[in-house]
Amino acid sequence: MKKILLITFVLVNFLSRAQQIETITIPNGIVYNYCNPKVIEKAKKLIIDNLSNTNGYKIVQDNLIIGPELWKRFKDKEKIQNIKQGKVEFHVDDLVLDGKMSNDINDSKIIWDEFKNEVAQDYKIRKANEEELKYYWSVISFDIDEPLLIIETKEHNYILNLLKKDLKLLWLDEAPKPGAVKQYQNGKEAESISKGVQETKLEKVVLLSSDEEINKNSSIDDINLIIDNTNQIFEELFKNSLKPGKIMVQFQLNKENNDILFAVKDLDLDIMKEFEKRINSEKYPNSKKDSIKLQLIFKVNSF
Repeated sequence: MKKILLITFVLVNFLSRAQQIETITIPNGIVYNYCNPKVIEKAKKLIIDNLSNTNGYKIVQDNLIIGPELWKRFKDKEKIQNIKQGKVEFHVDDLVLDGKMSNDINDSKIIWDEFKNEVAQDYKIRKANEEELKYYWSVISFDIDEPLLIIETKEHNYILNLLKKDLKLLWLDEAPKPGAVKQYQNGKEAESISKGVQETKLEKVVLLSSDEEINKNSSIDDINLIIDNTNQIFEELFKNSLKPGKIMVQFQLNKENNDILFAVKDLDLDIMKEFEKRINSEKYPNSKKDSIKLQLIFKVNSF
């Protein structure tokens, strides 16, 4: 009898916790990962506290991306214009979308203050709907991980994507108005997004430095050399891999020693170790003076 009661208690407890997850409708082709409901509630409280507190900056970190839709308005704000570095170009196939990325905490605070001034007090926090997910998915180069929350006001709906591990704000954007949702595929706006083709290839190149910064500190030839050499190693190692996954390689070209970061989702880890070894042993060009950044996004046997 005790065993039966214990099993019943565990089952009821599990179902109770599972029911706490607020599920949403995920459009086809979009990878969306739920997190623990307690994390969502902590994220909501953090947002509320940082919007109401004059000195509330616990939510921001050195790096904060302003997505392309919000950047259309924010780029004309005087204080935002004082952030000289960090122009971002999102290369989505043949389409180039402008955005911004802060590189230090003070710039992130400026961005948050401008956002806070727009939101004021009359807002509500909710999860994203289908149209908002379609837009966000079309401009990012990674799977969607909660906490992803929408700040809904009378004038605008803002997209906030926080990092689950420390609840720092990664991405701040604006969802297009209802009926005017924009999503991108194959270098142009698309009415719907298909899963695409399951293949192994270099998917995207994301320049995290402006054209001016690249021209001053590097060259198009050097950037192309980095892309070509990295892609060649990738194709040699992963062309026959059956396990699906994705790789992000971020290069920070410095005057002396370059920094290379890797992010991996799934994949054959033995091949990935060899990939990292080969990339780290390559002699990539350095910057002339100031650091510049770019990311290469690869997909392996994936859509």
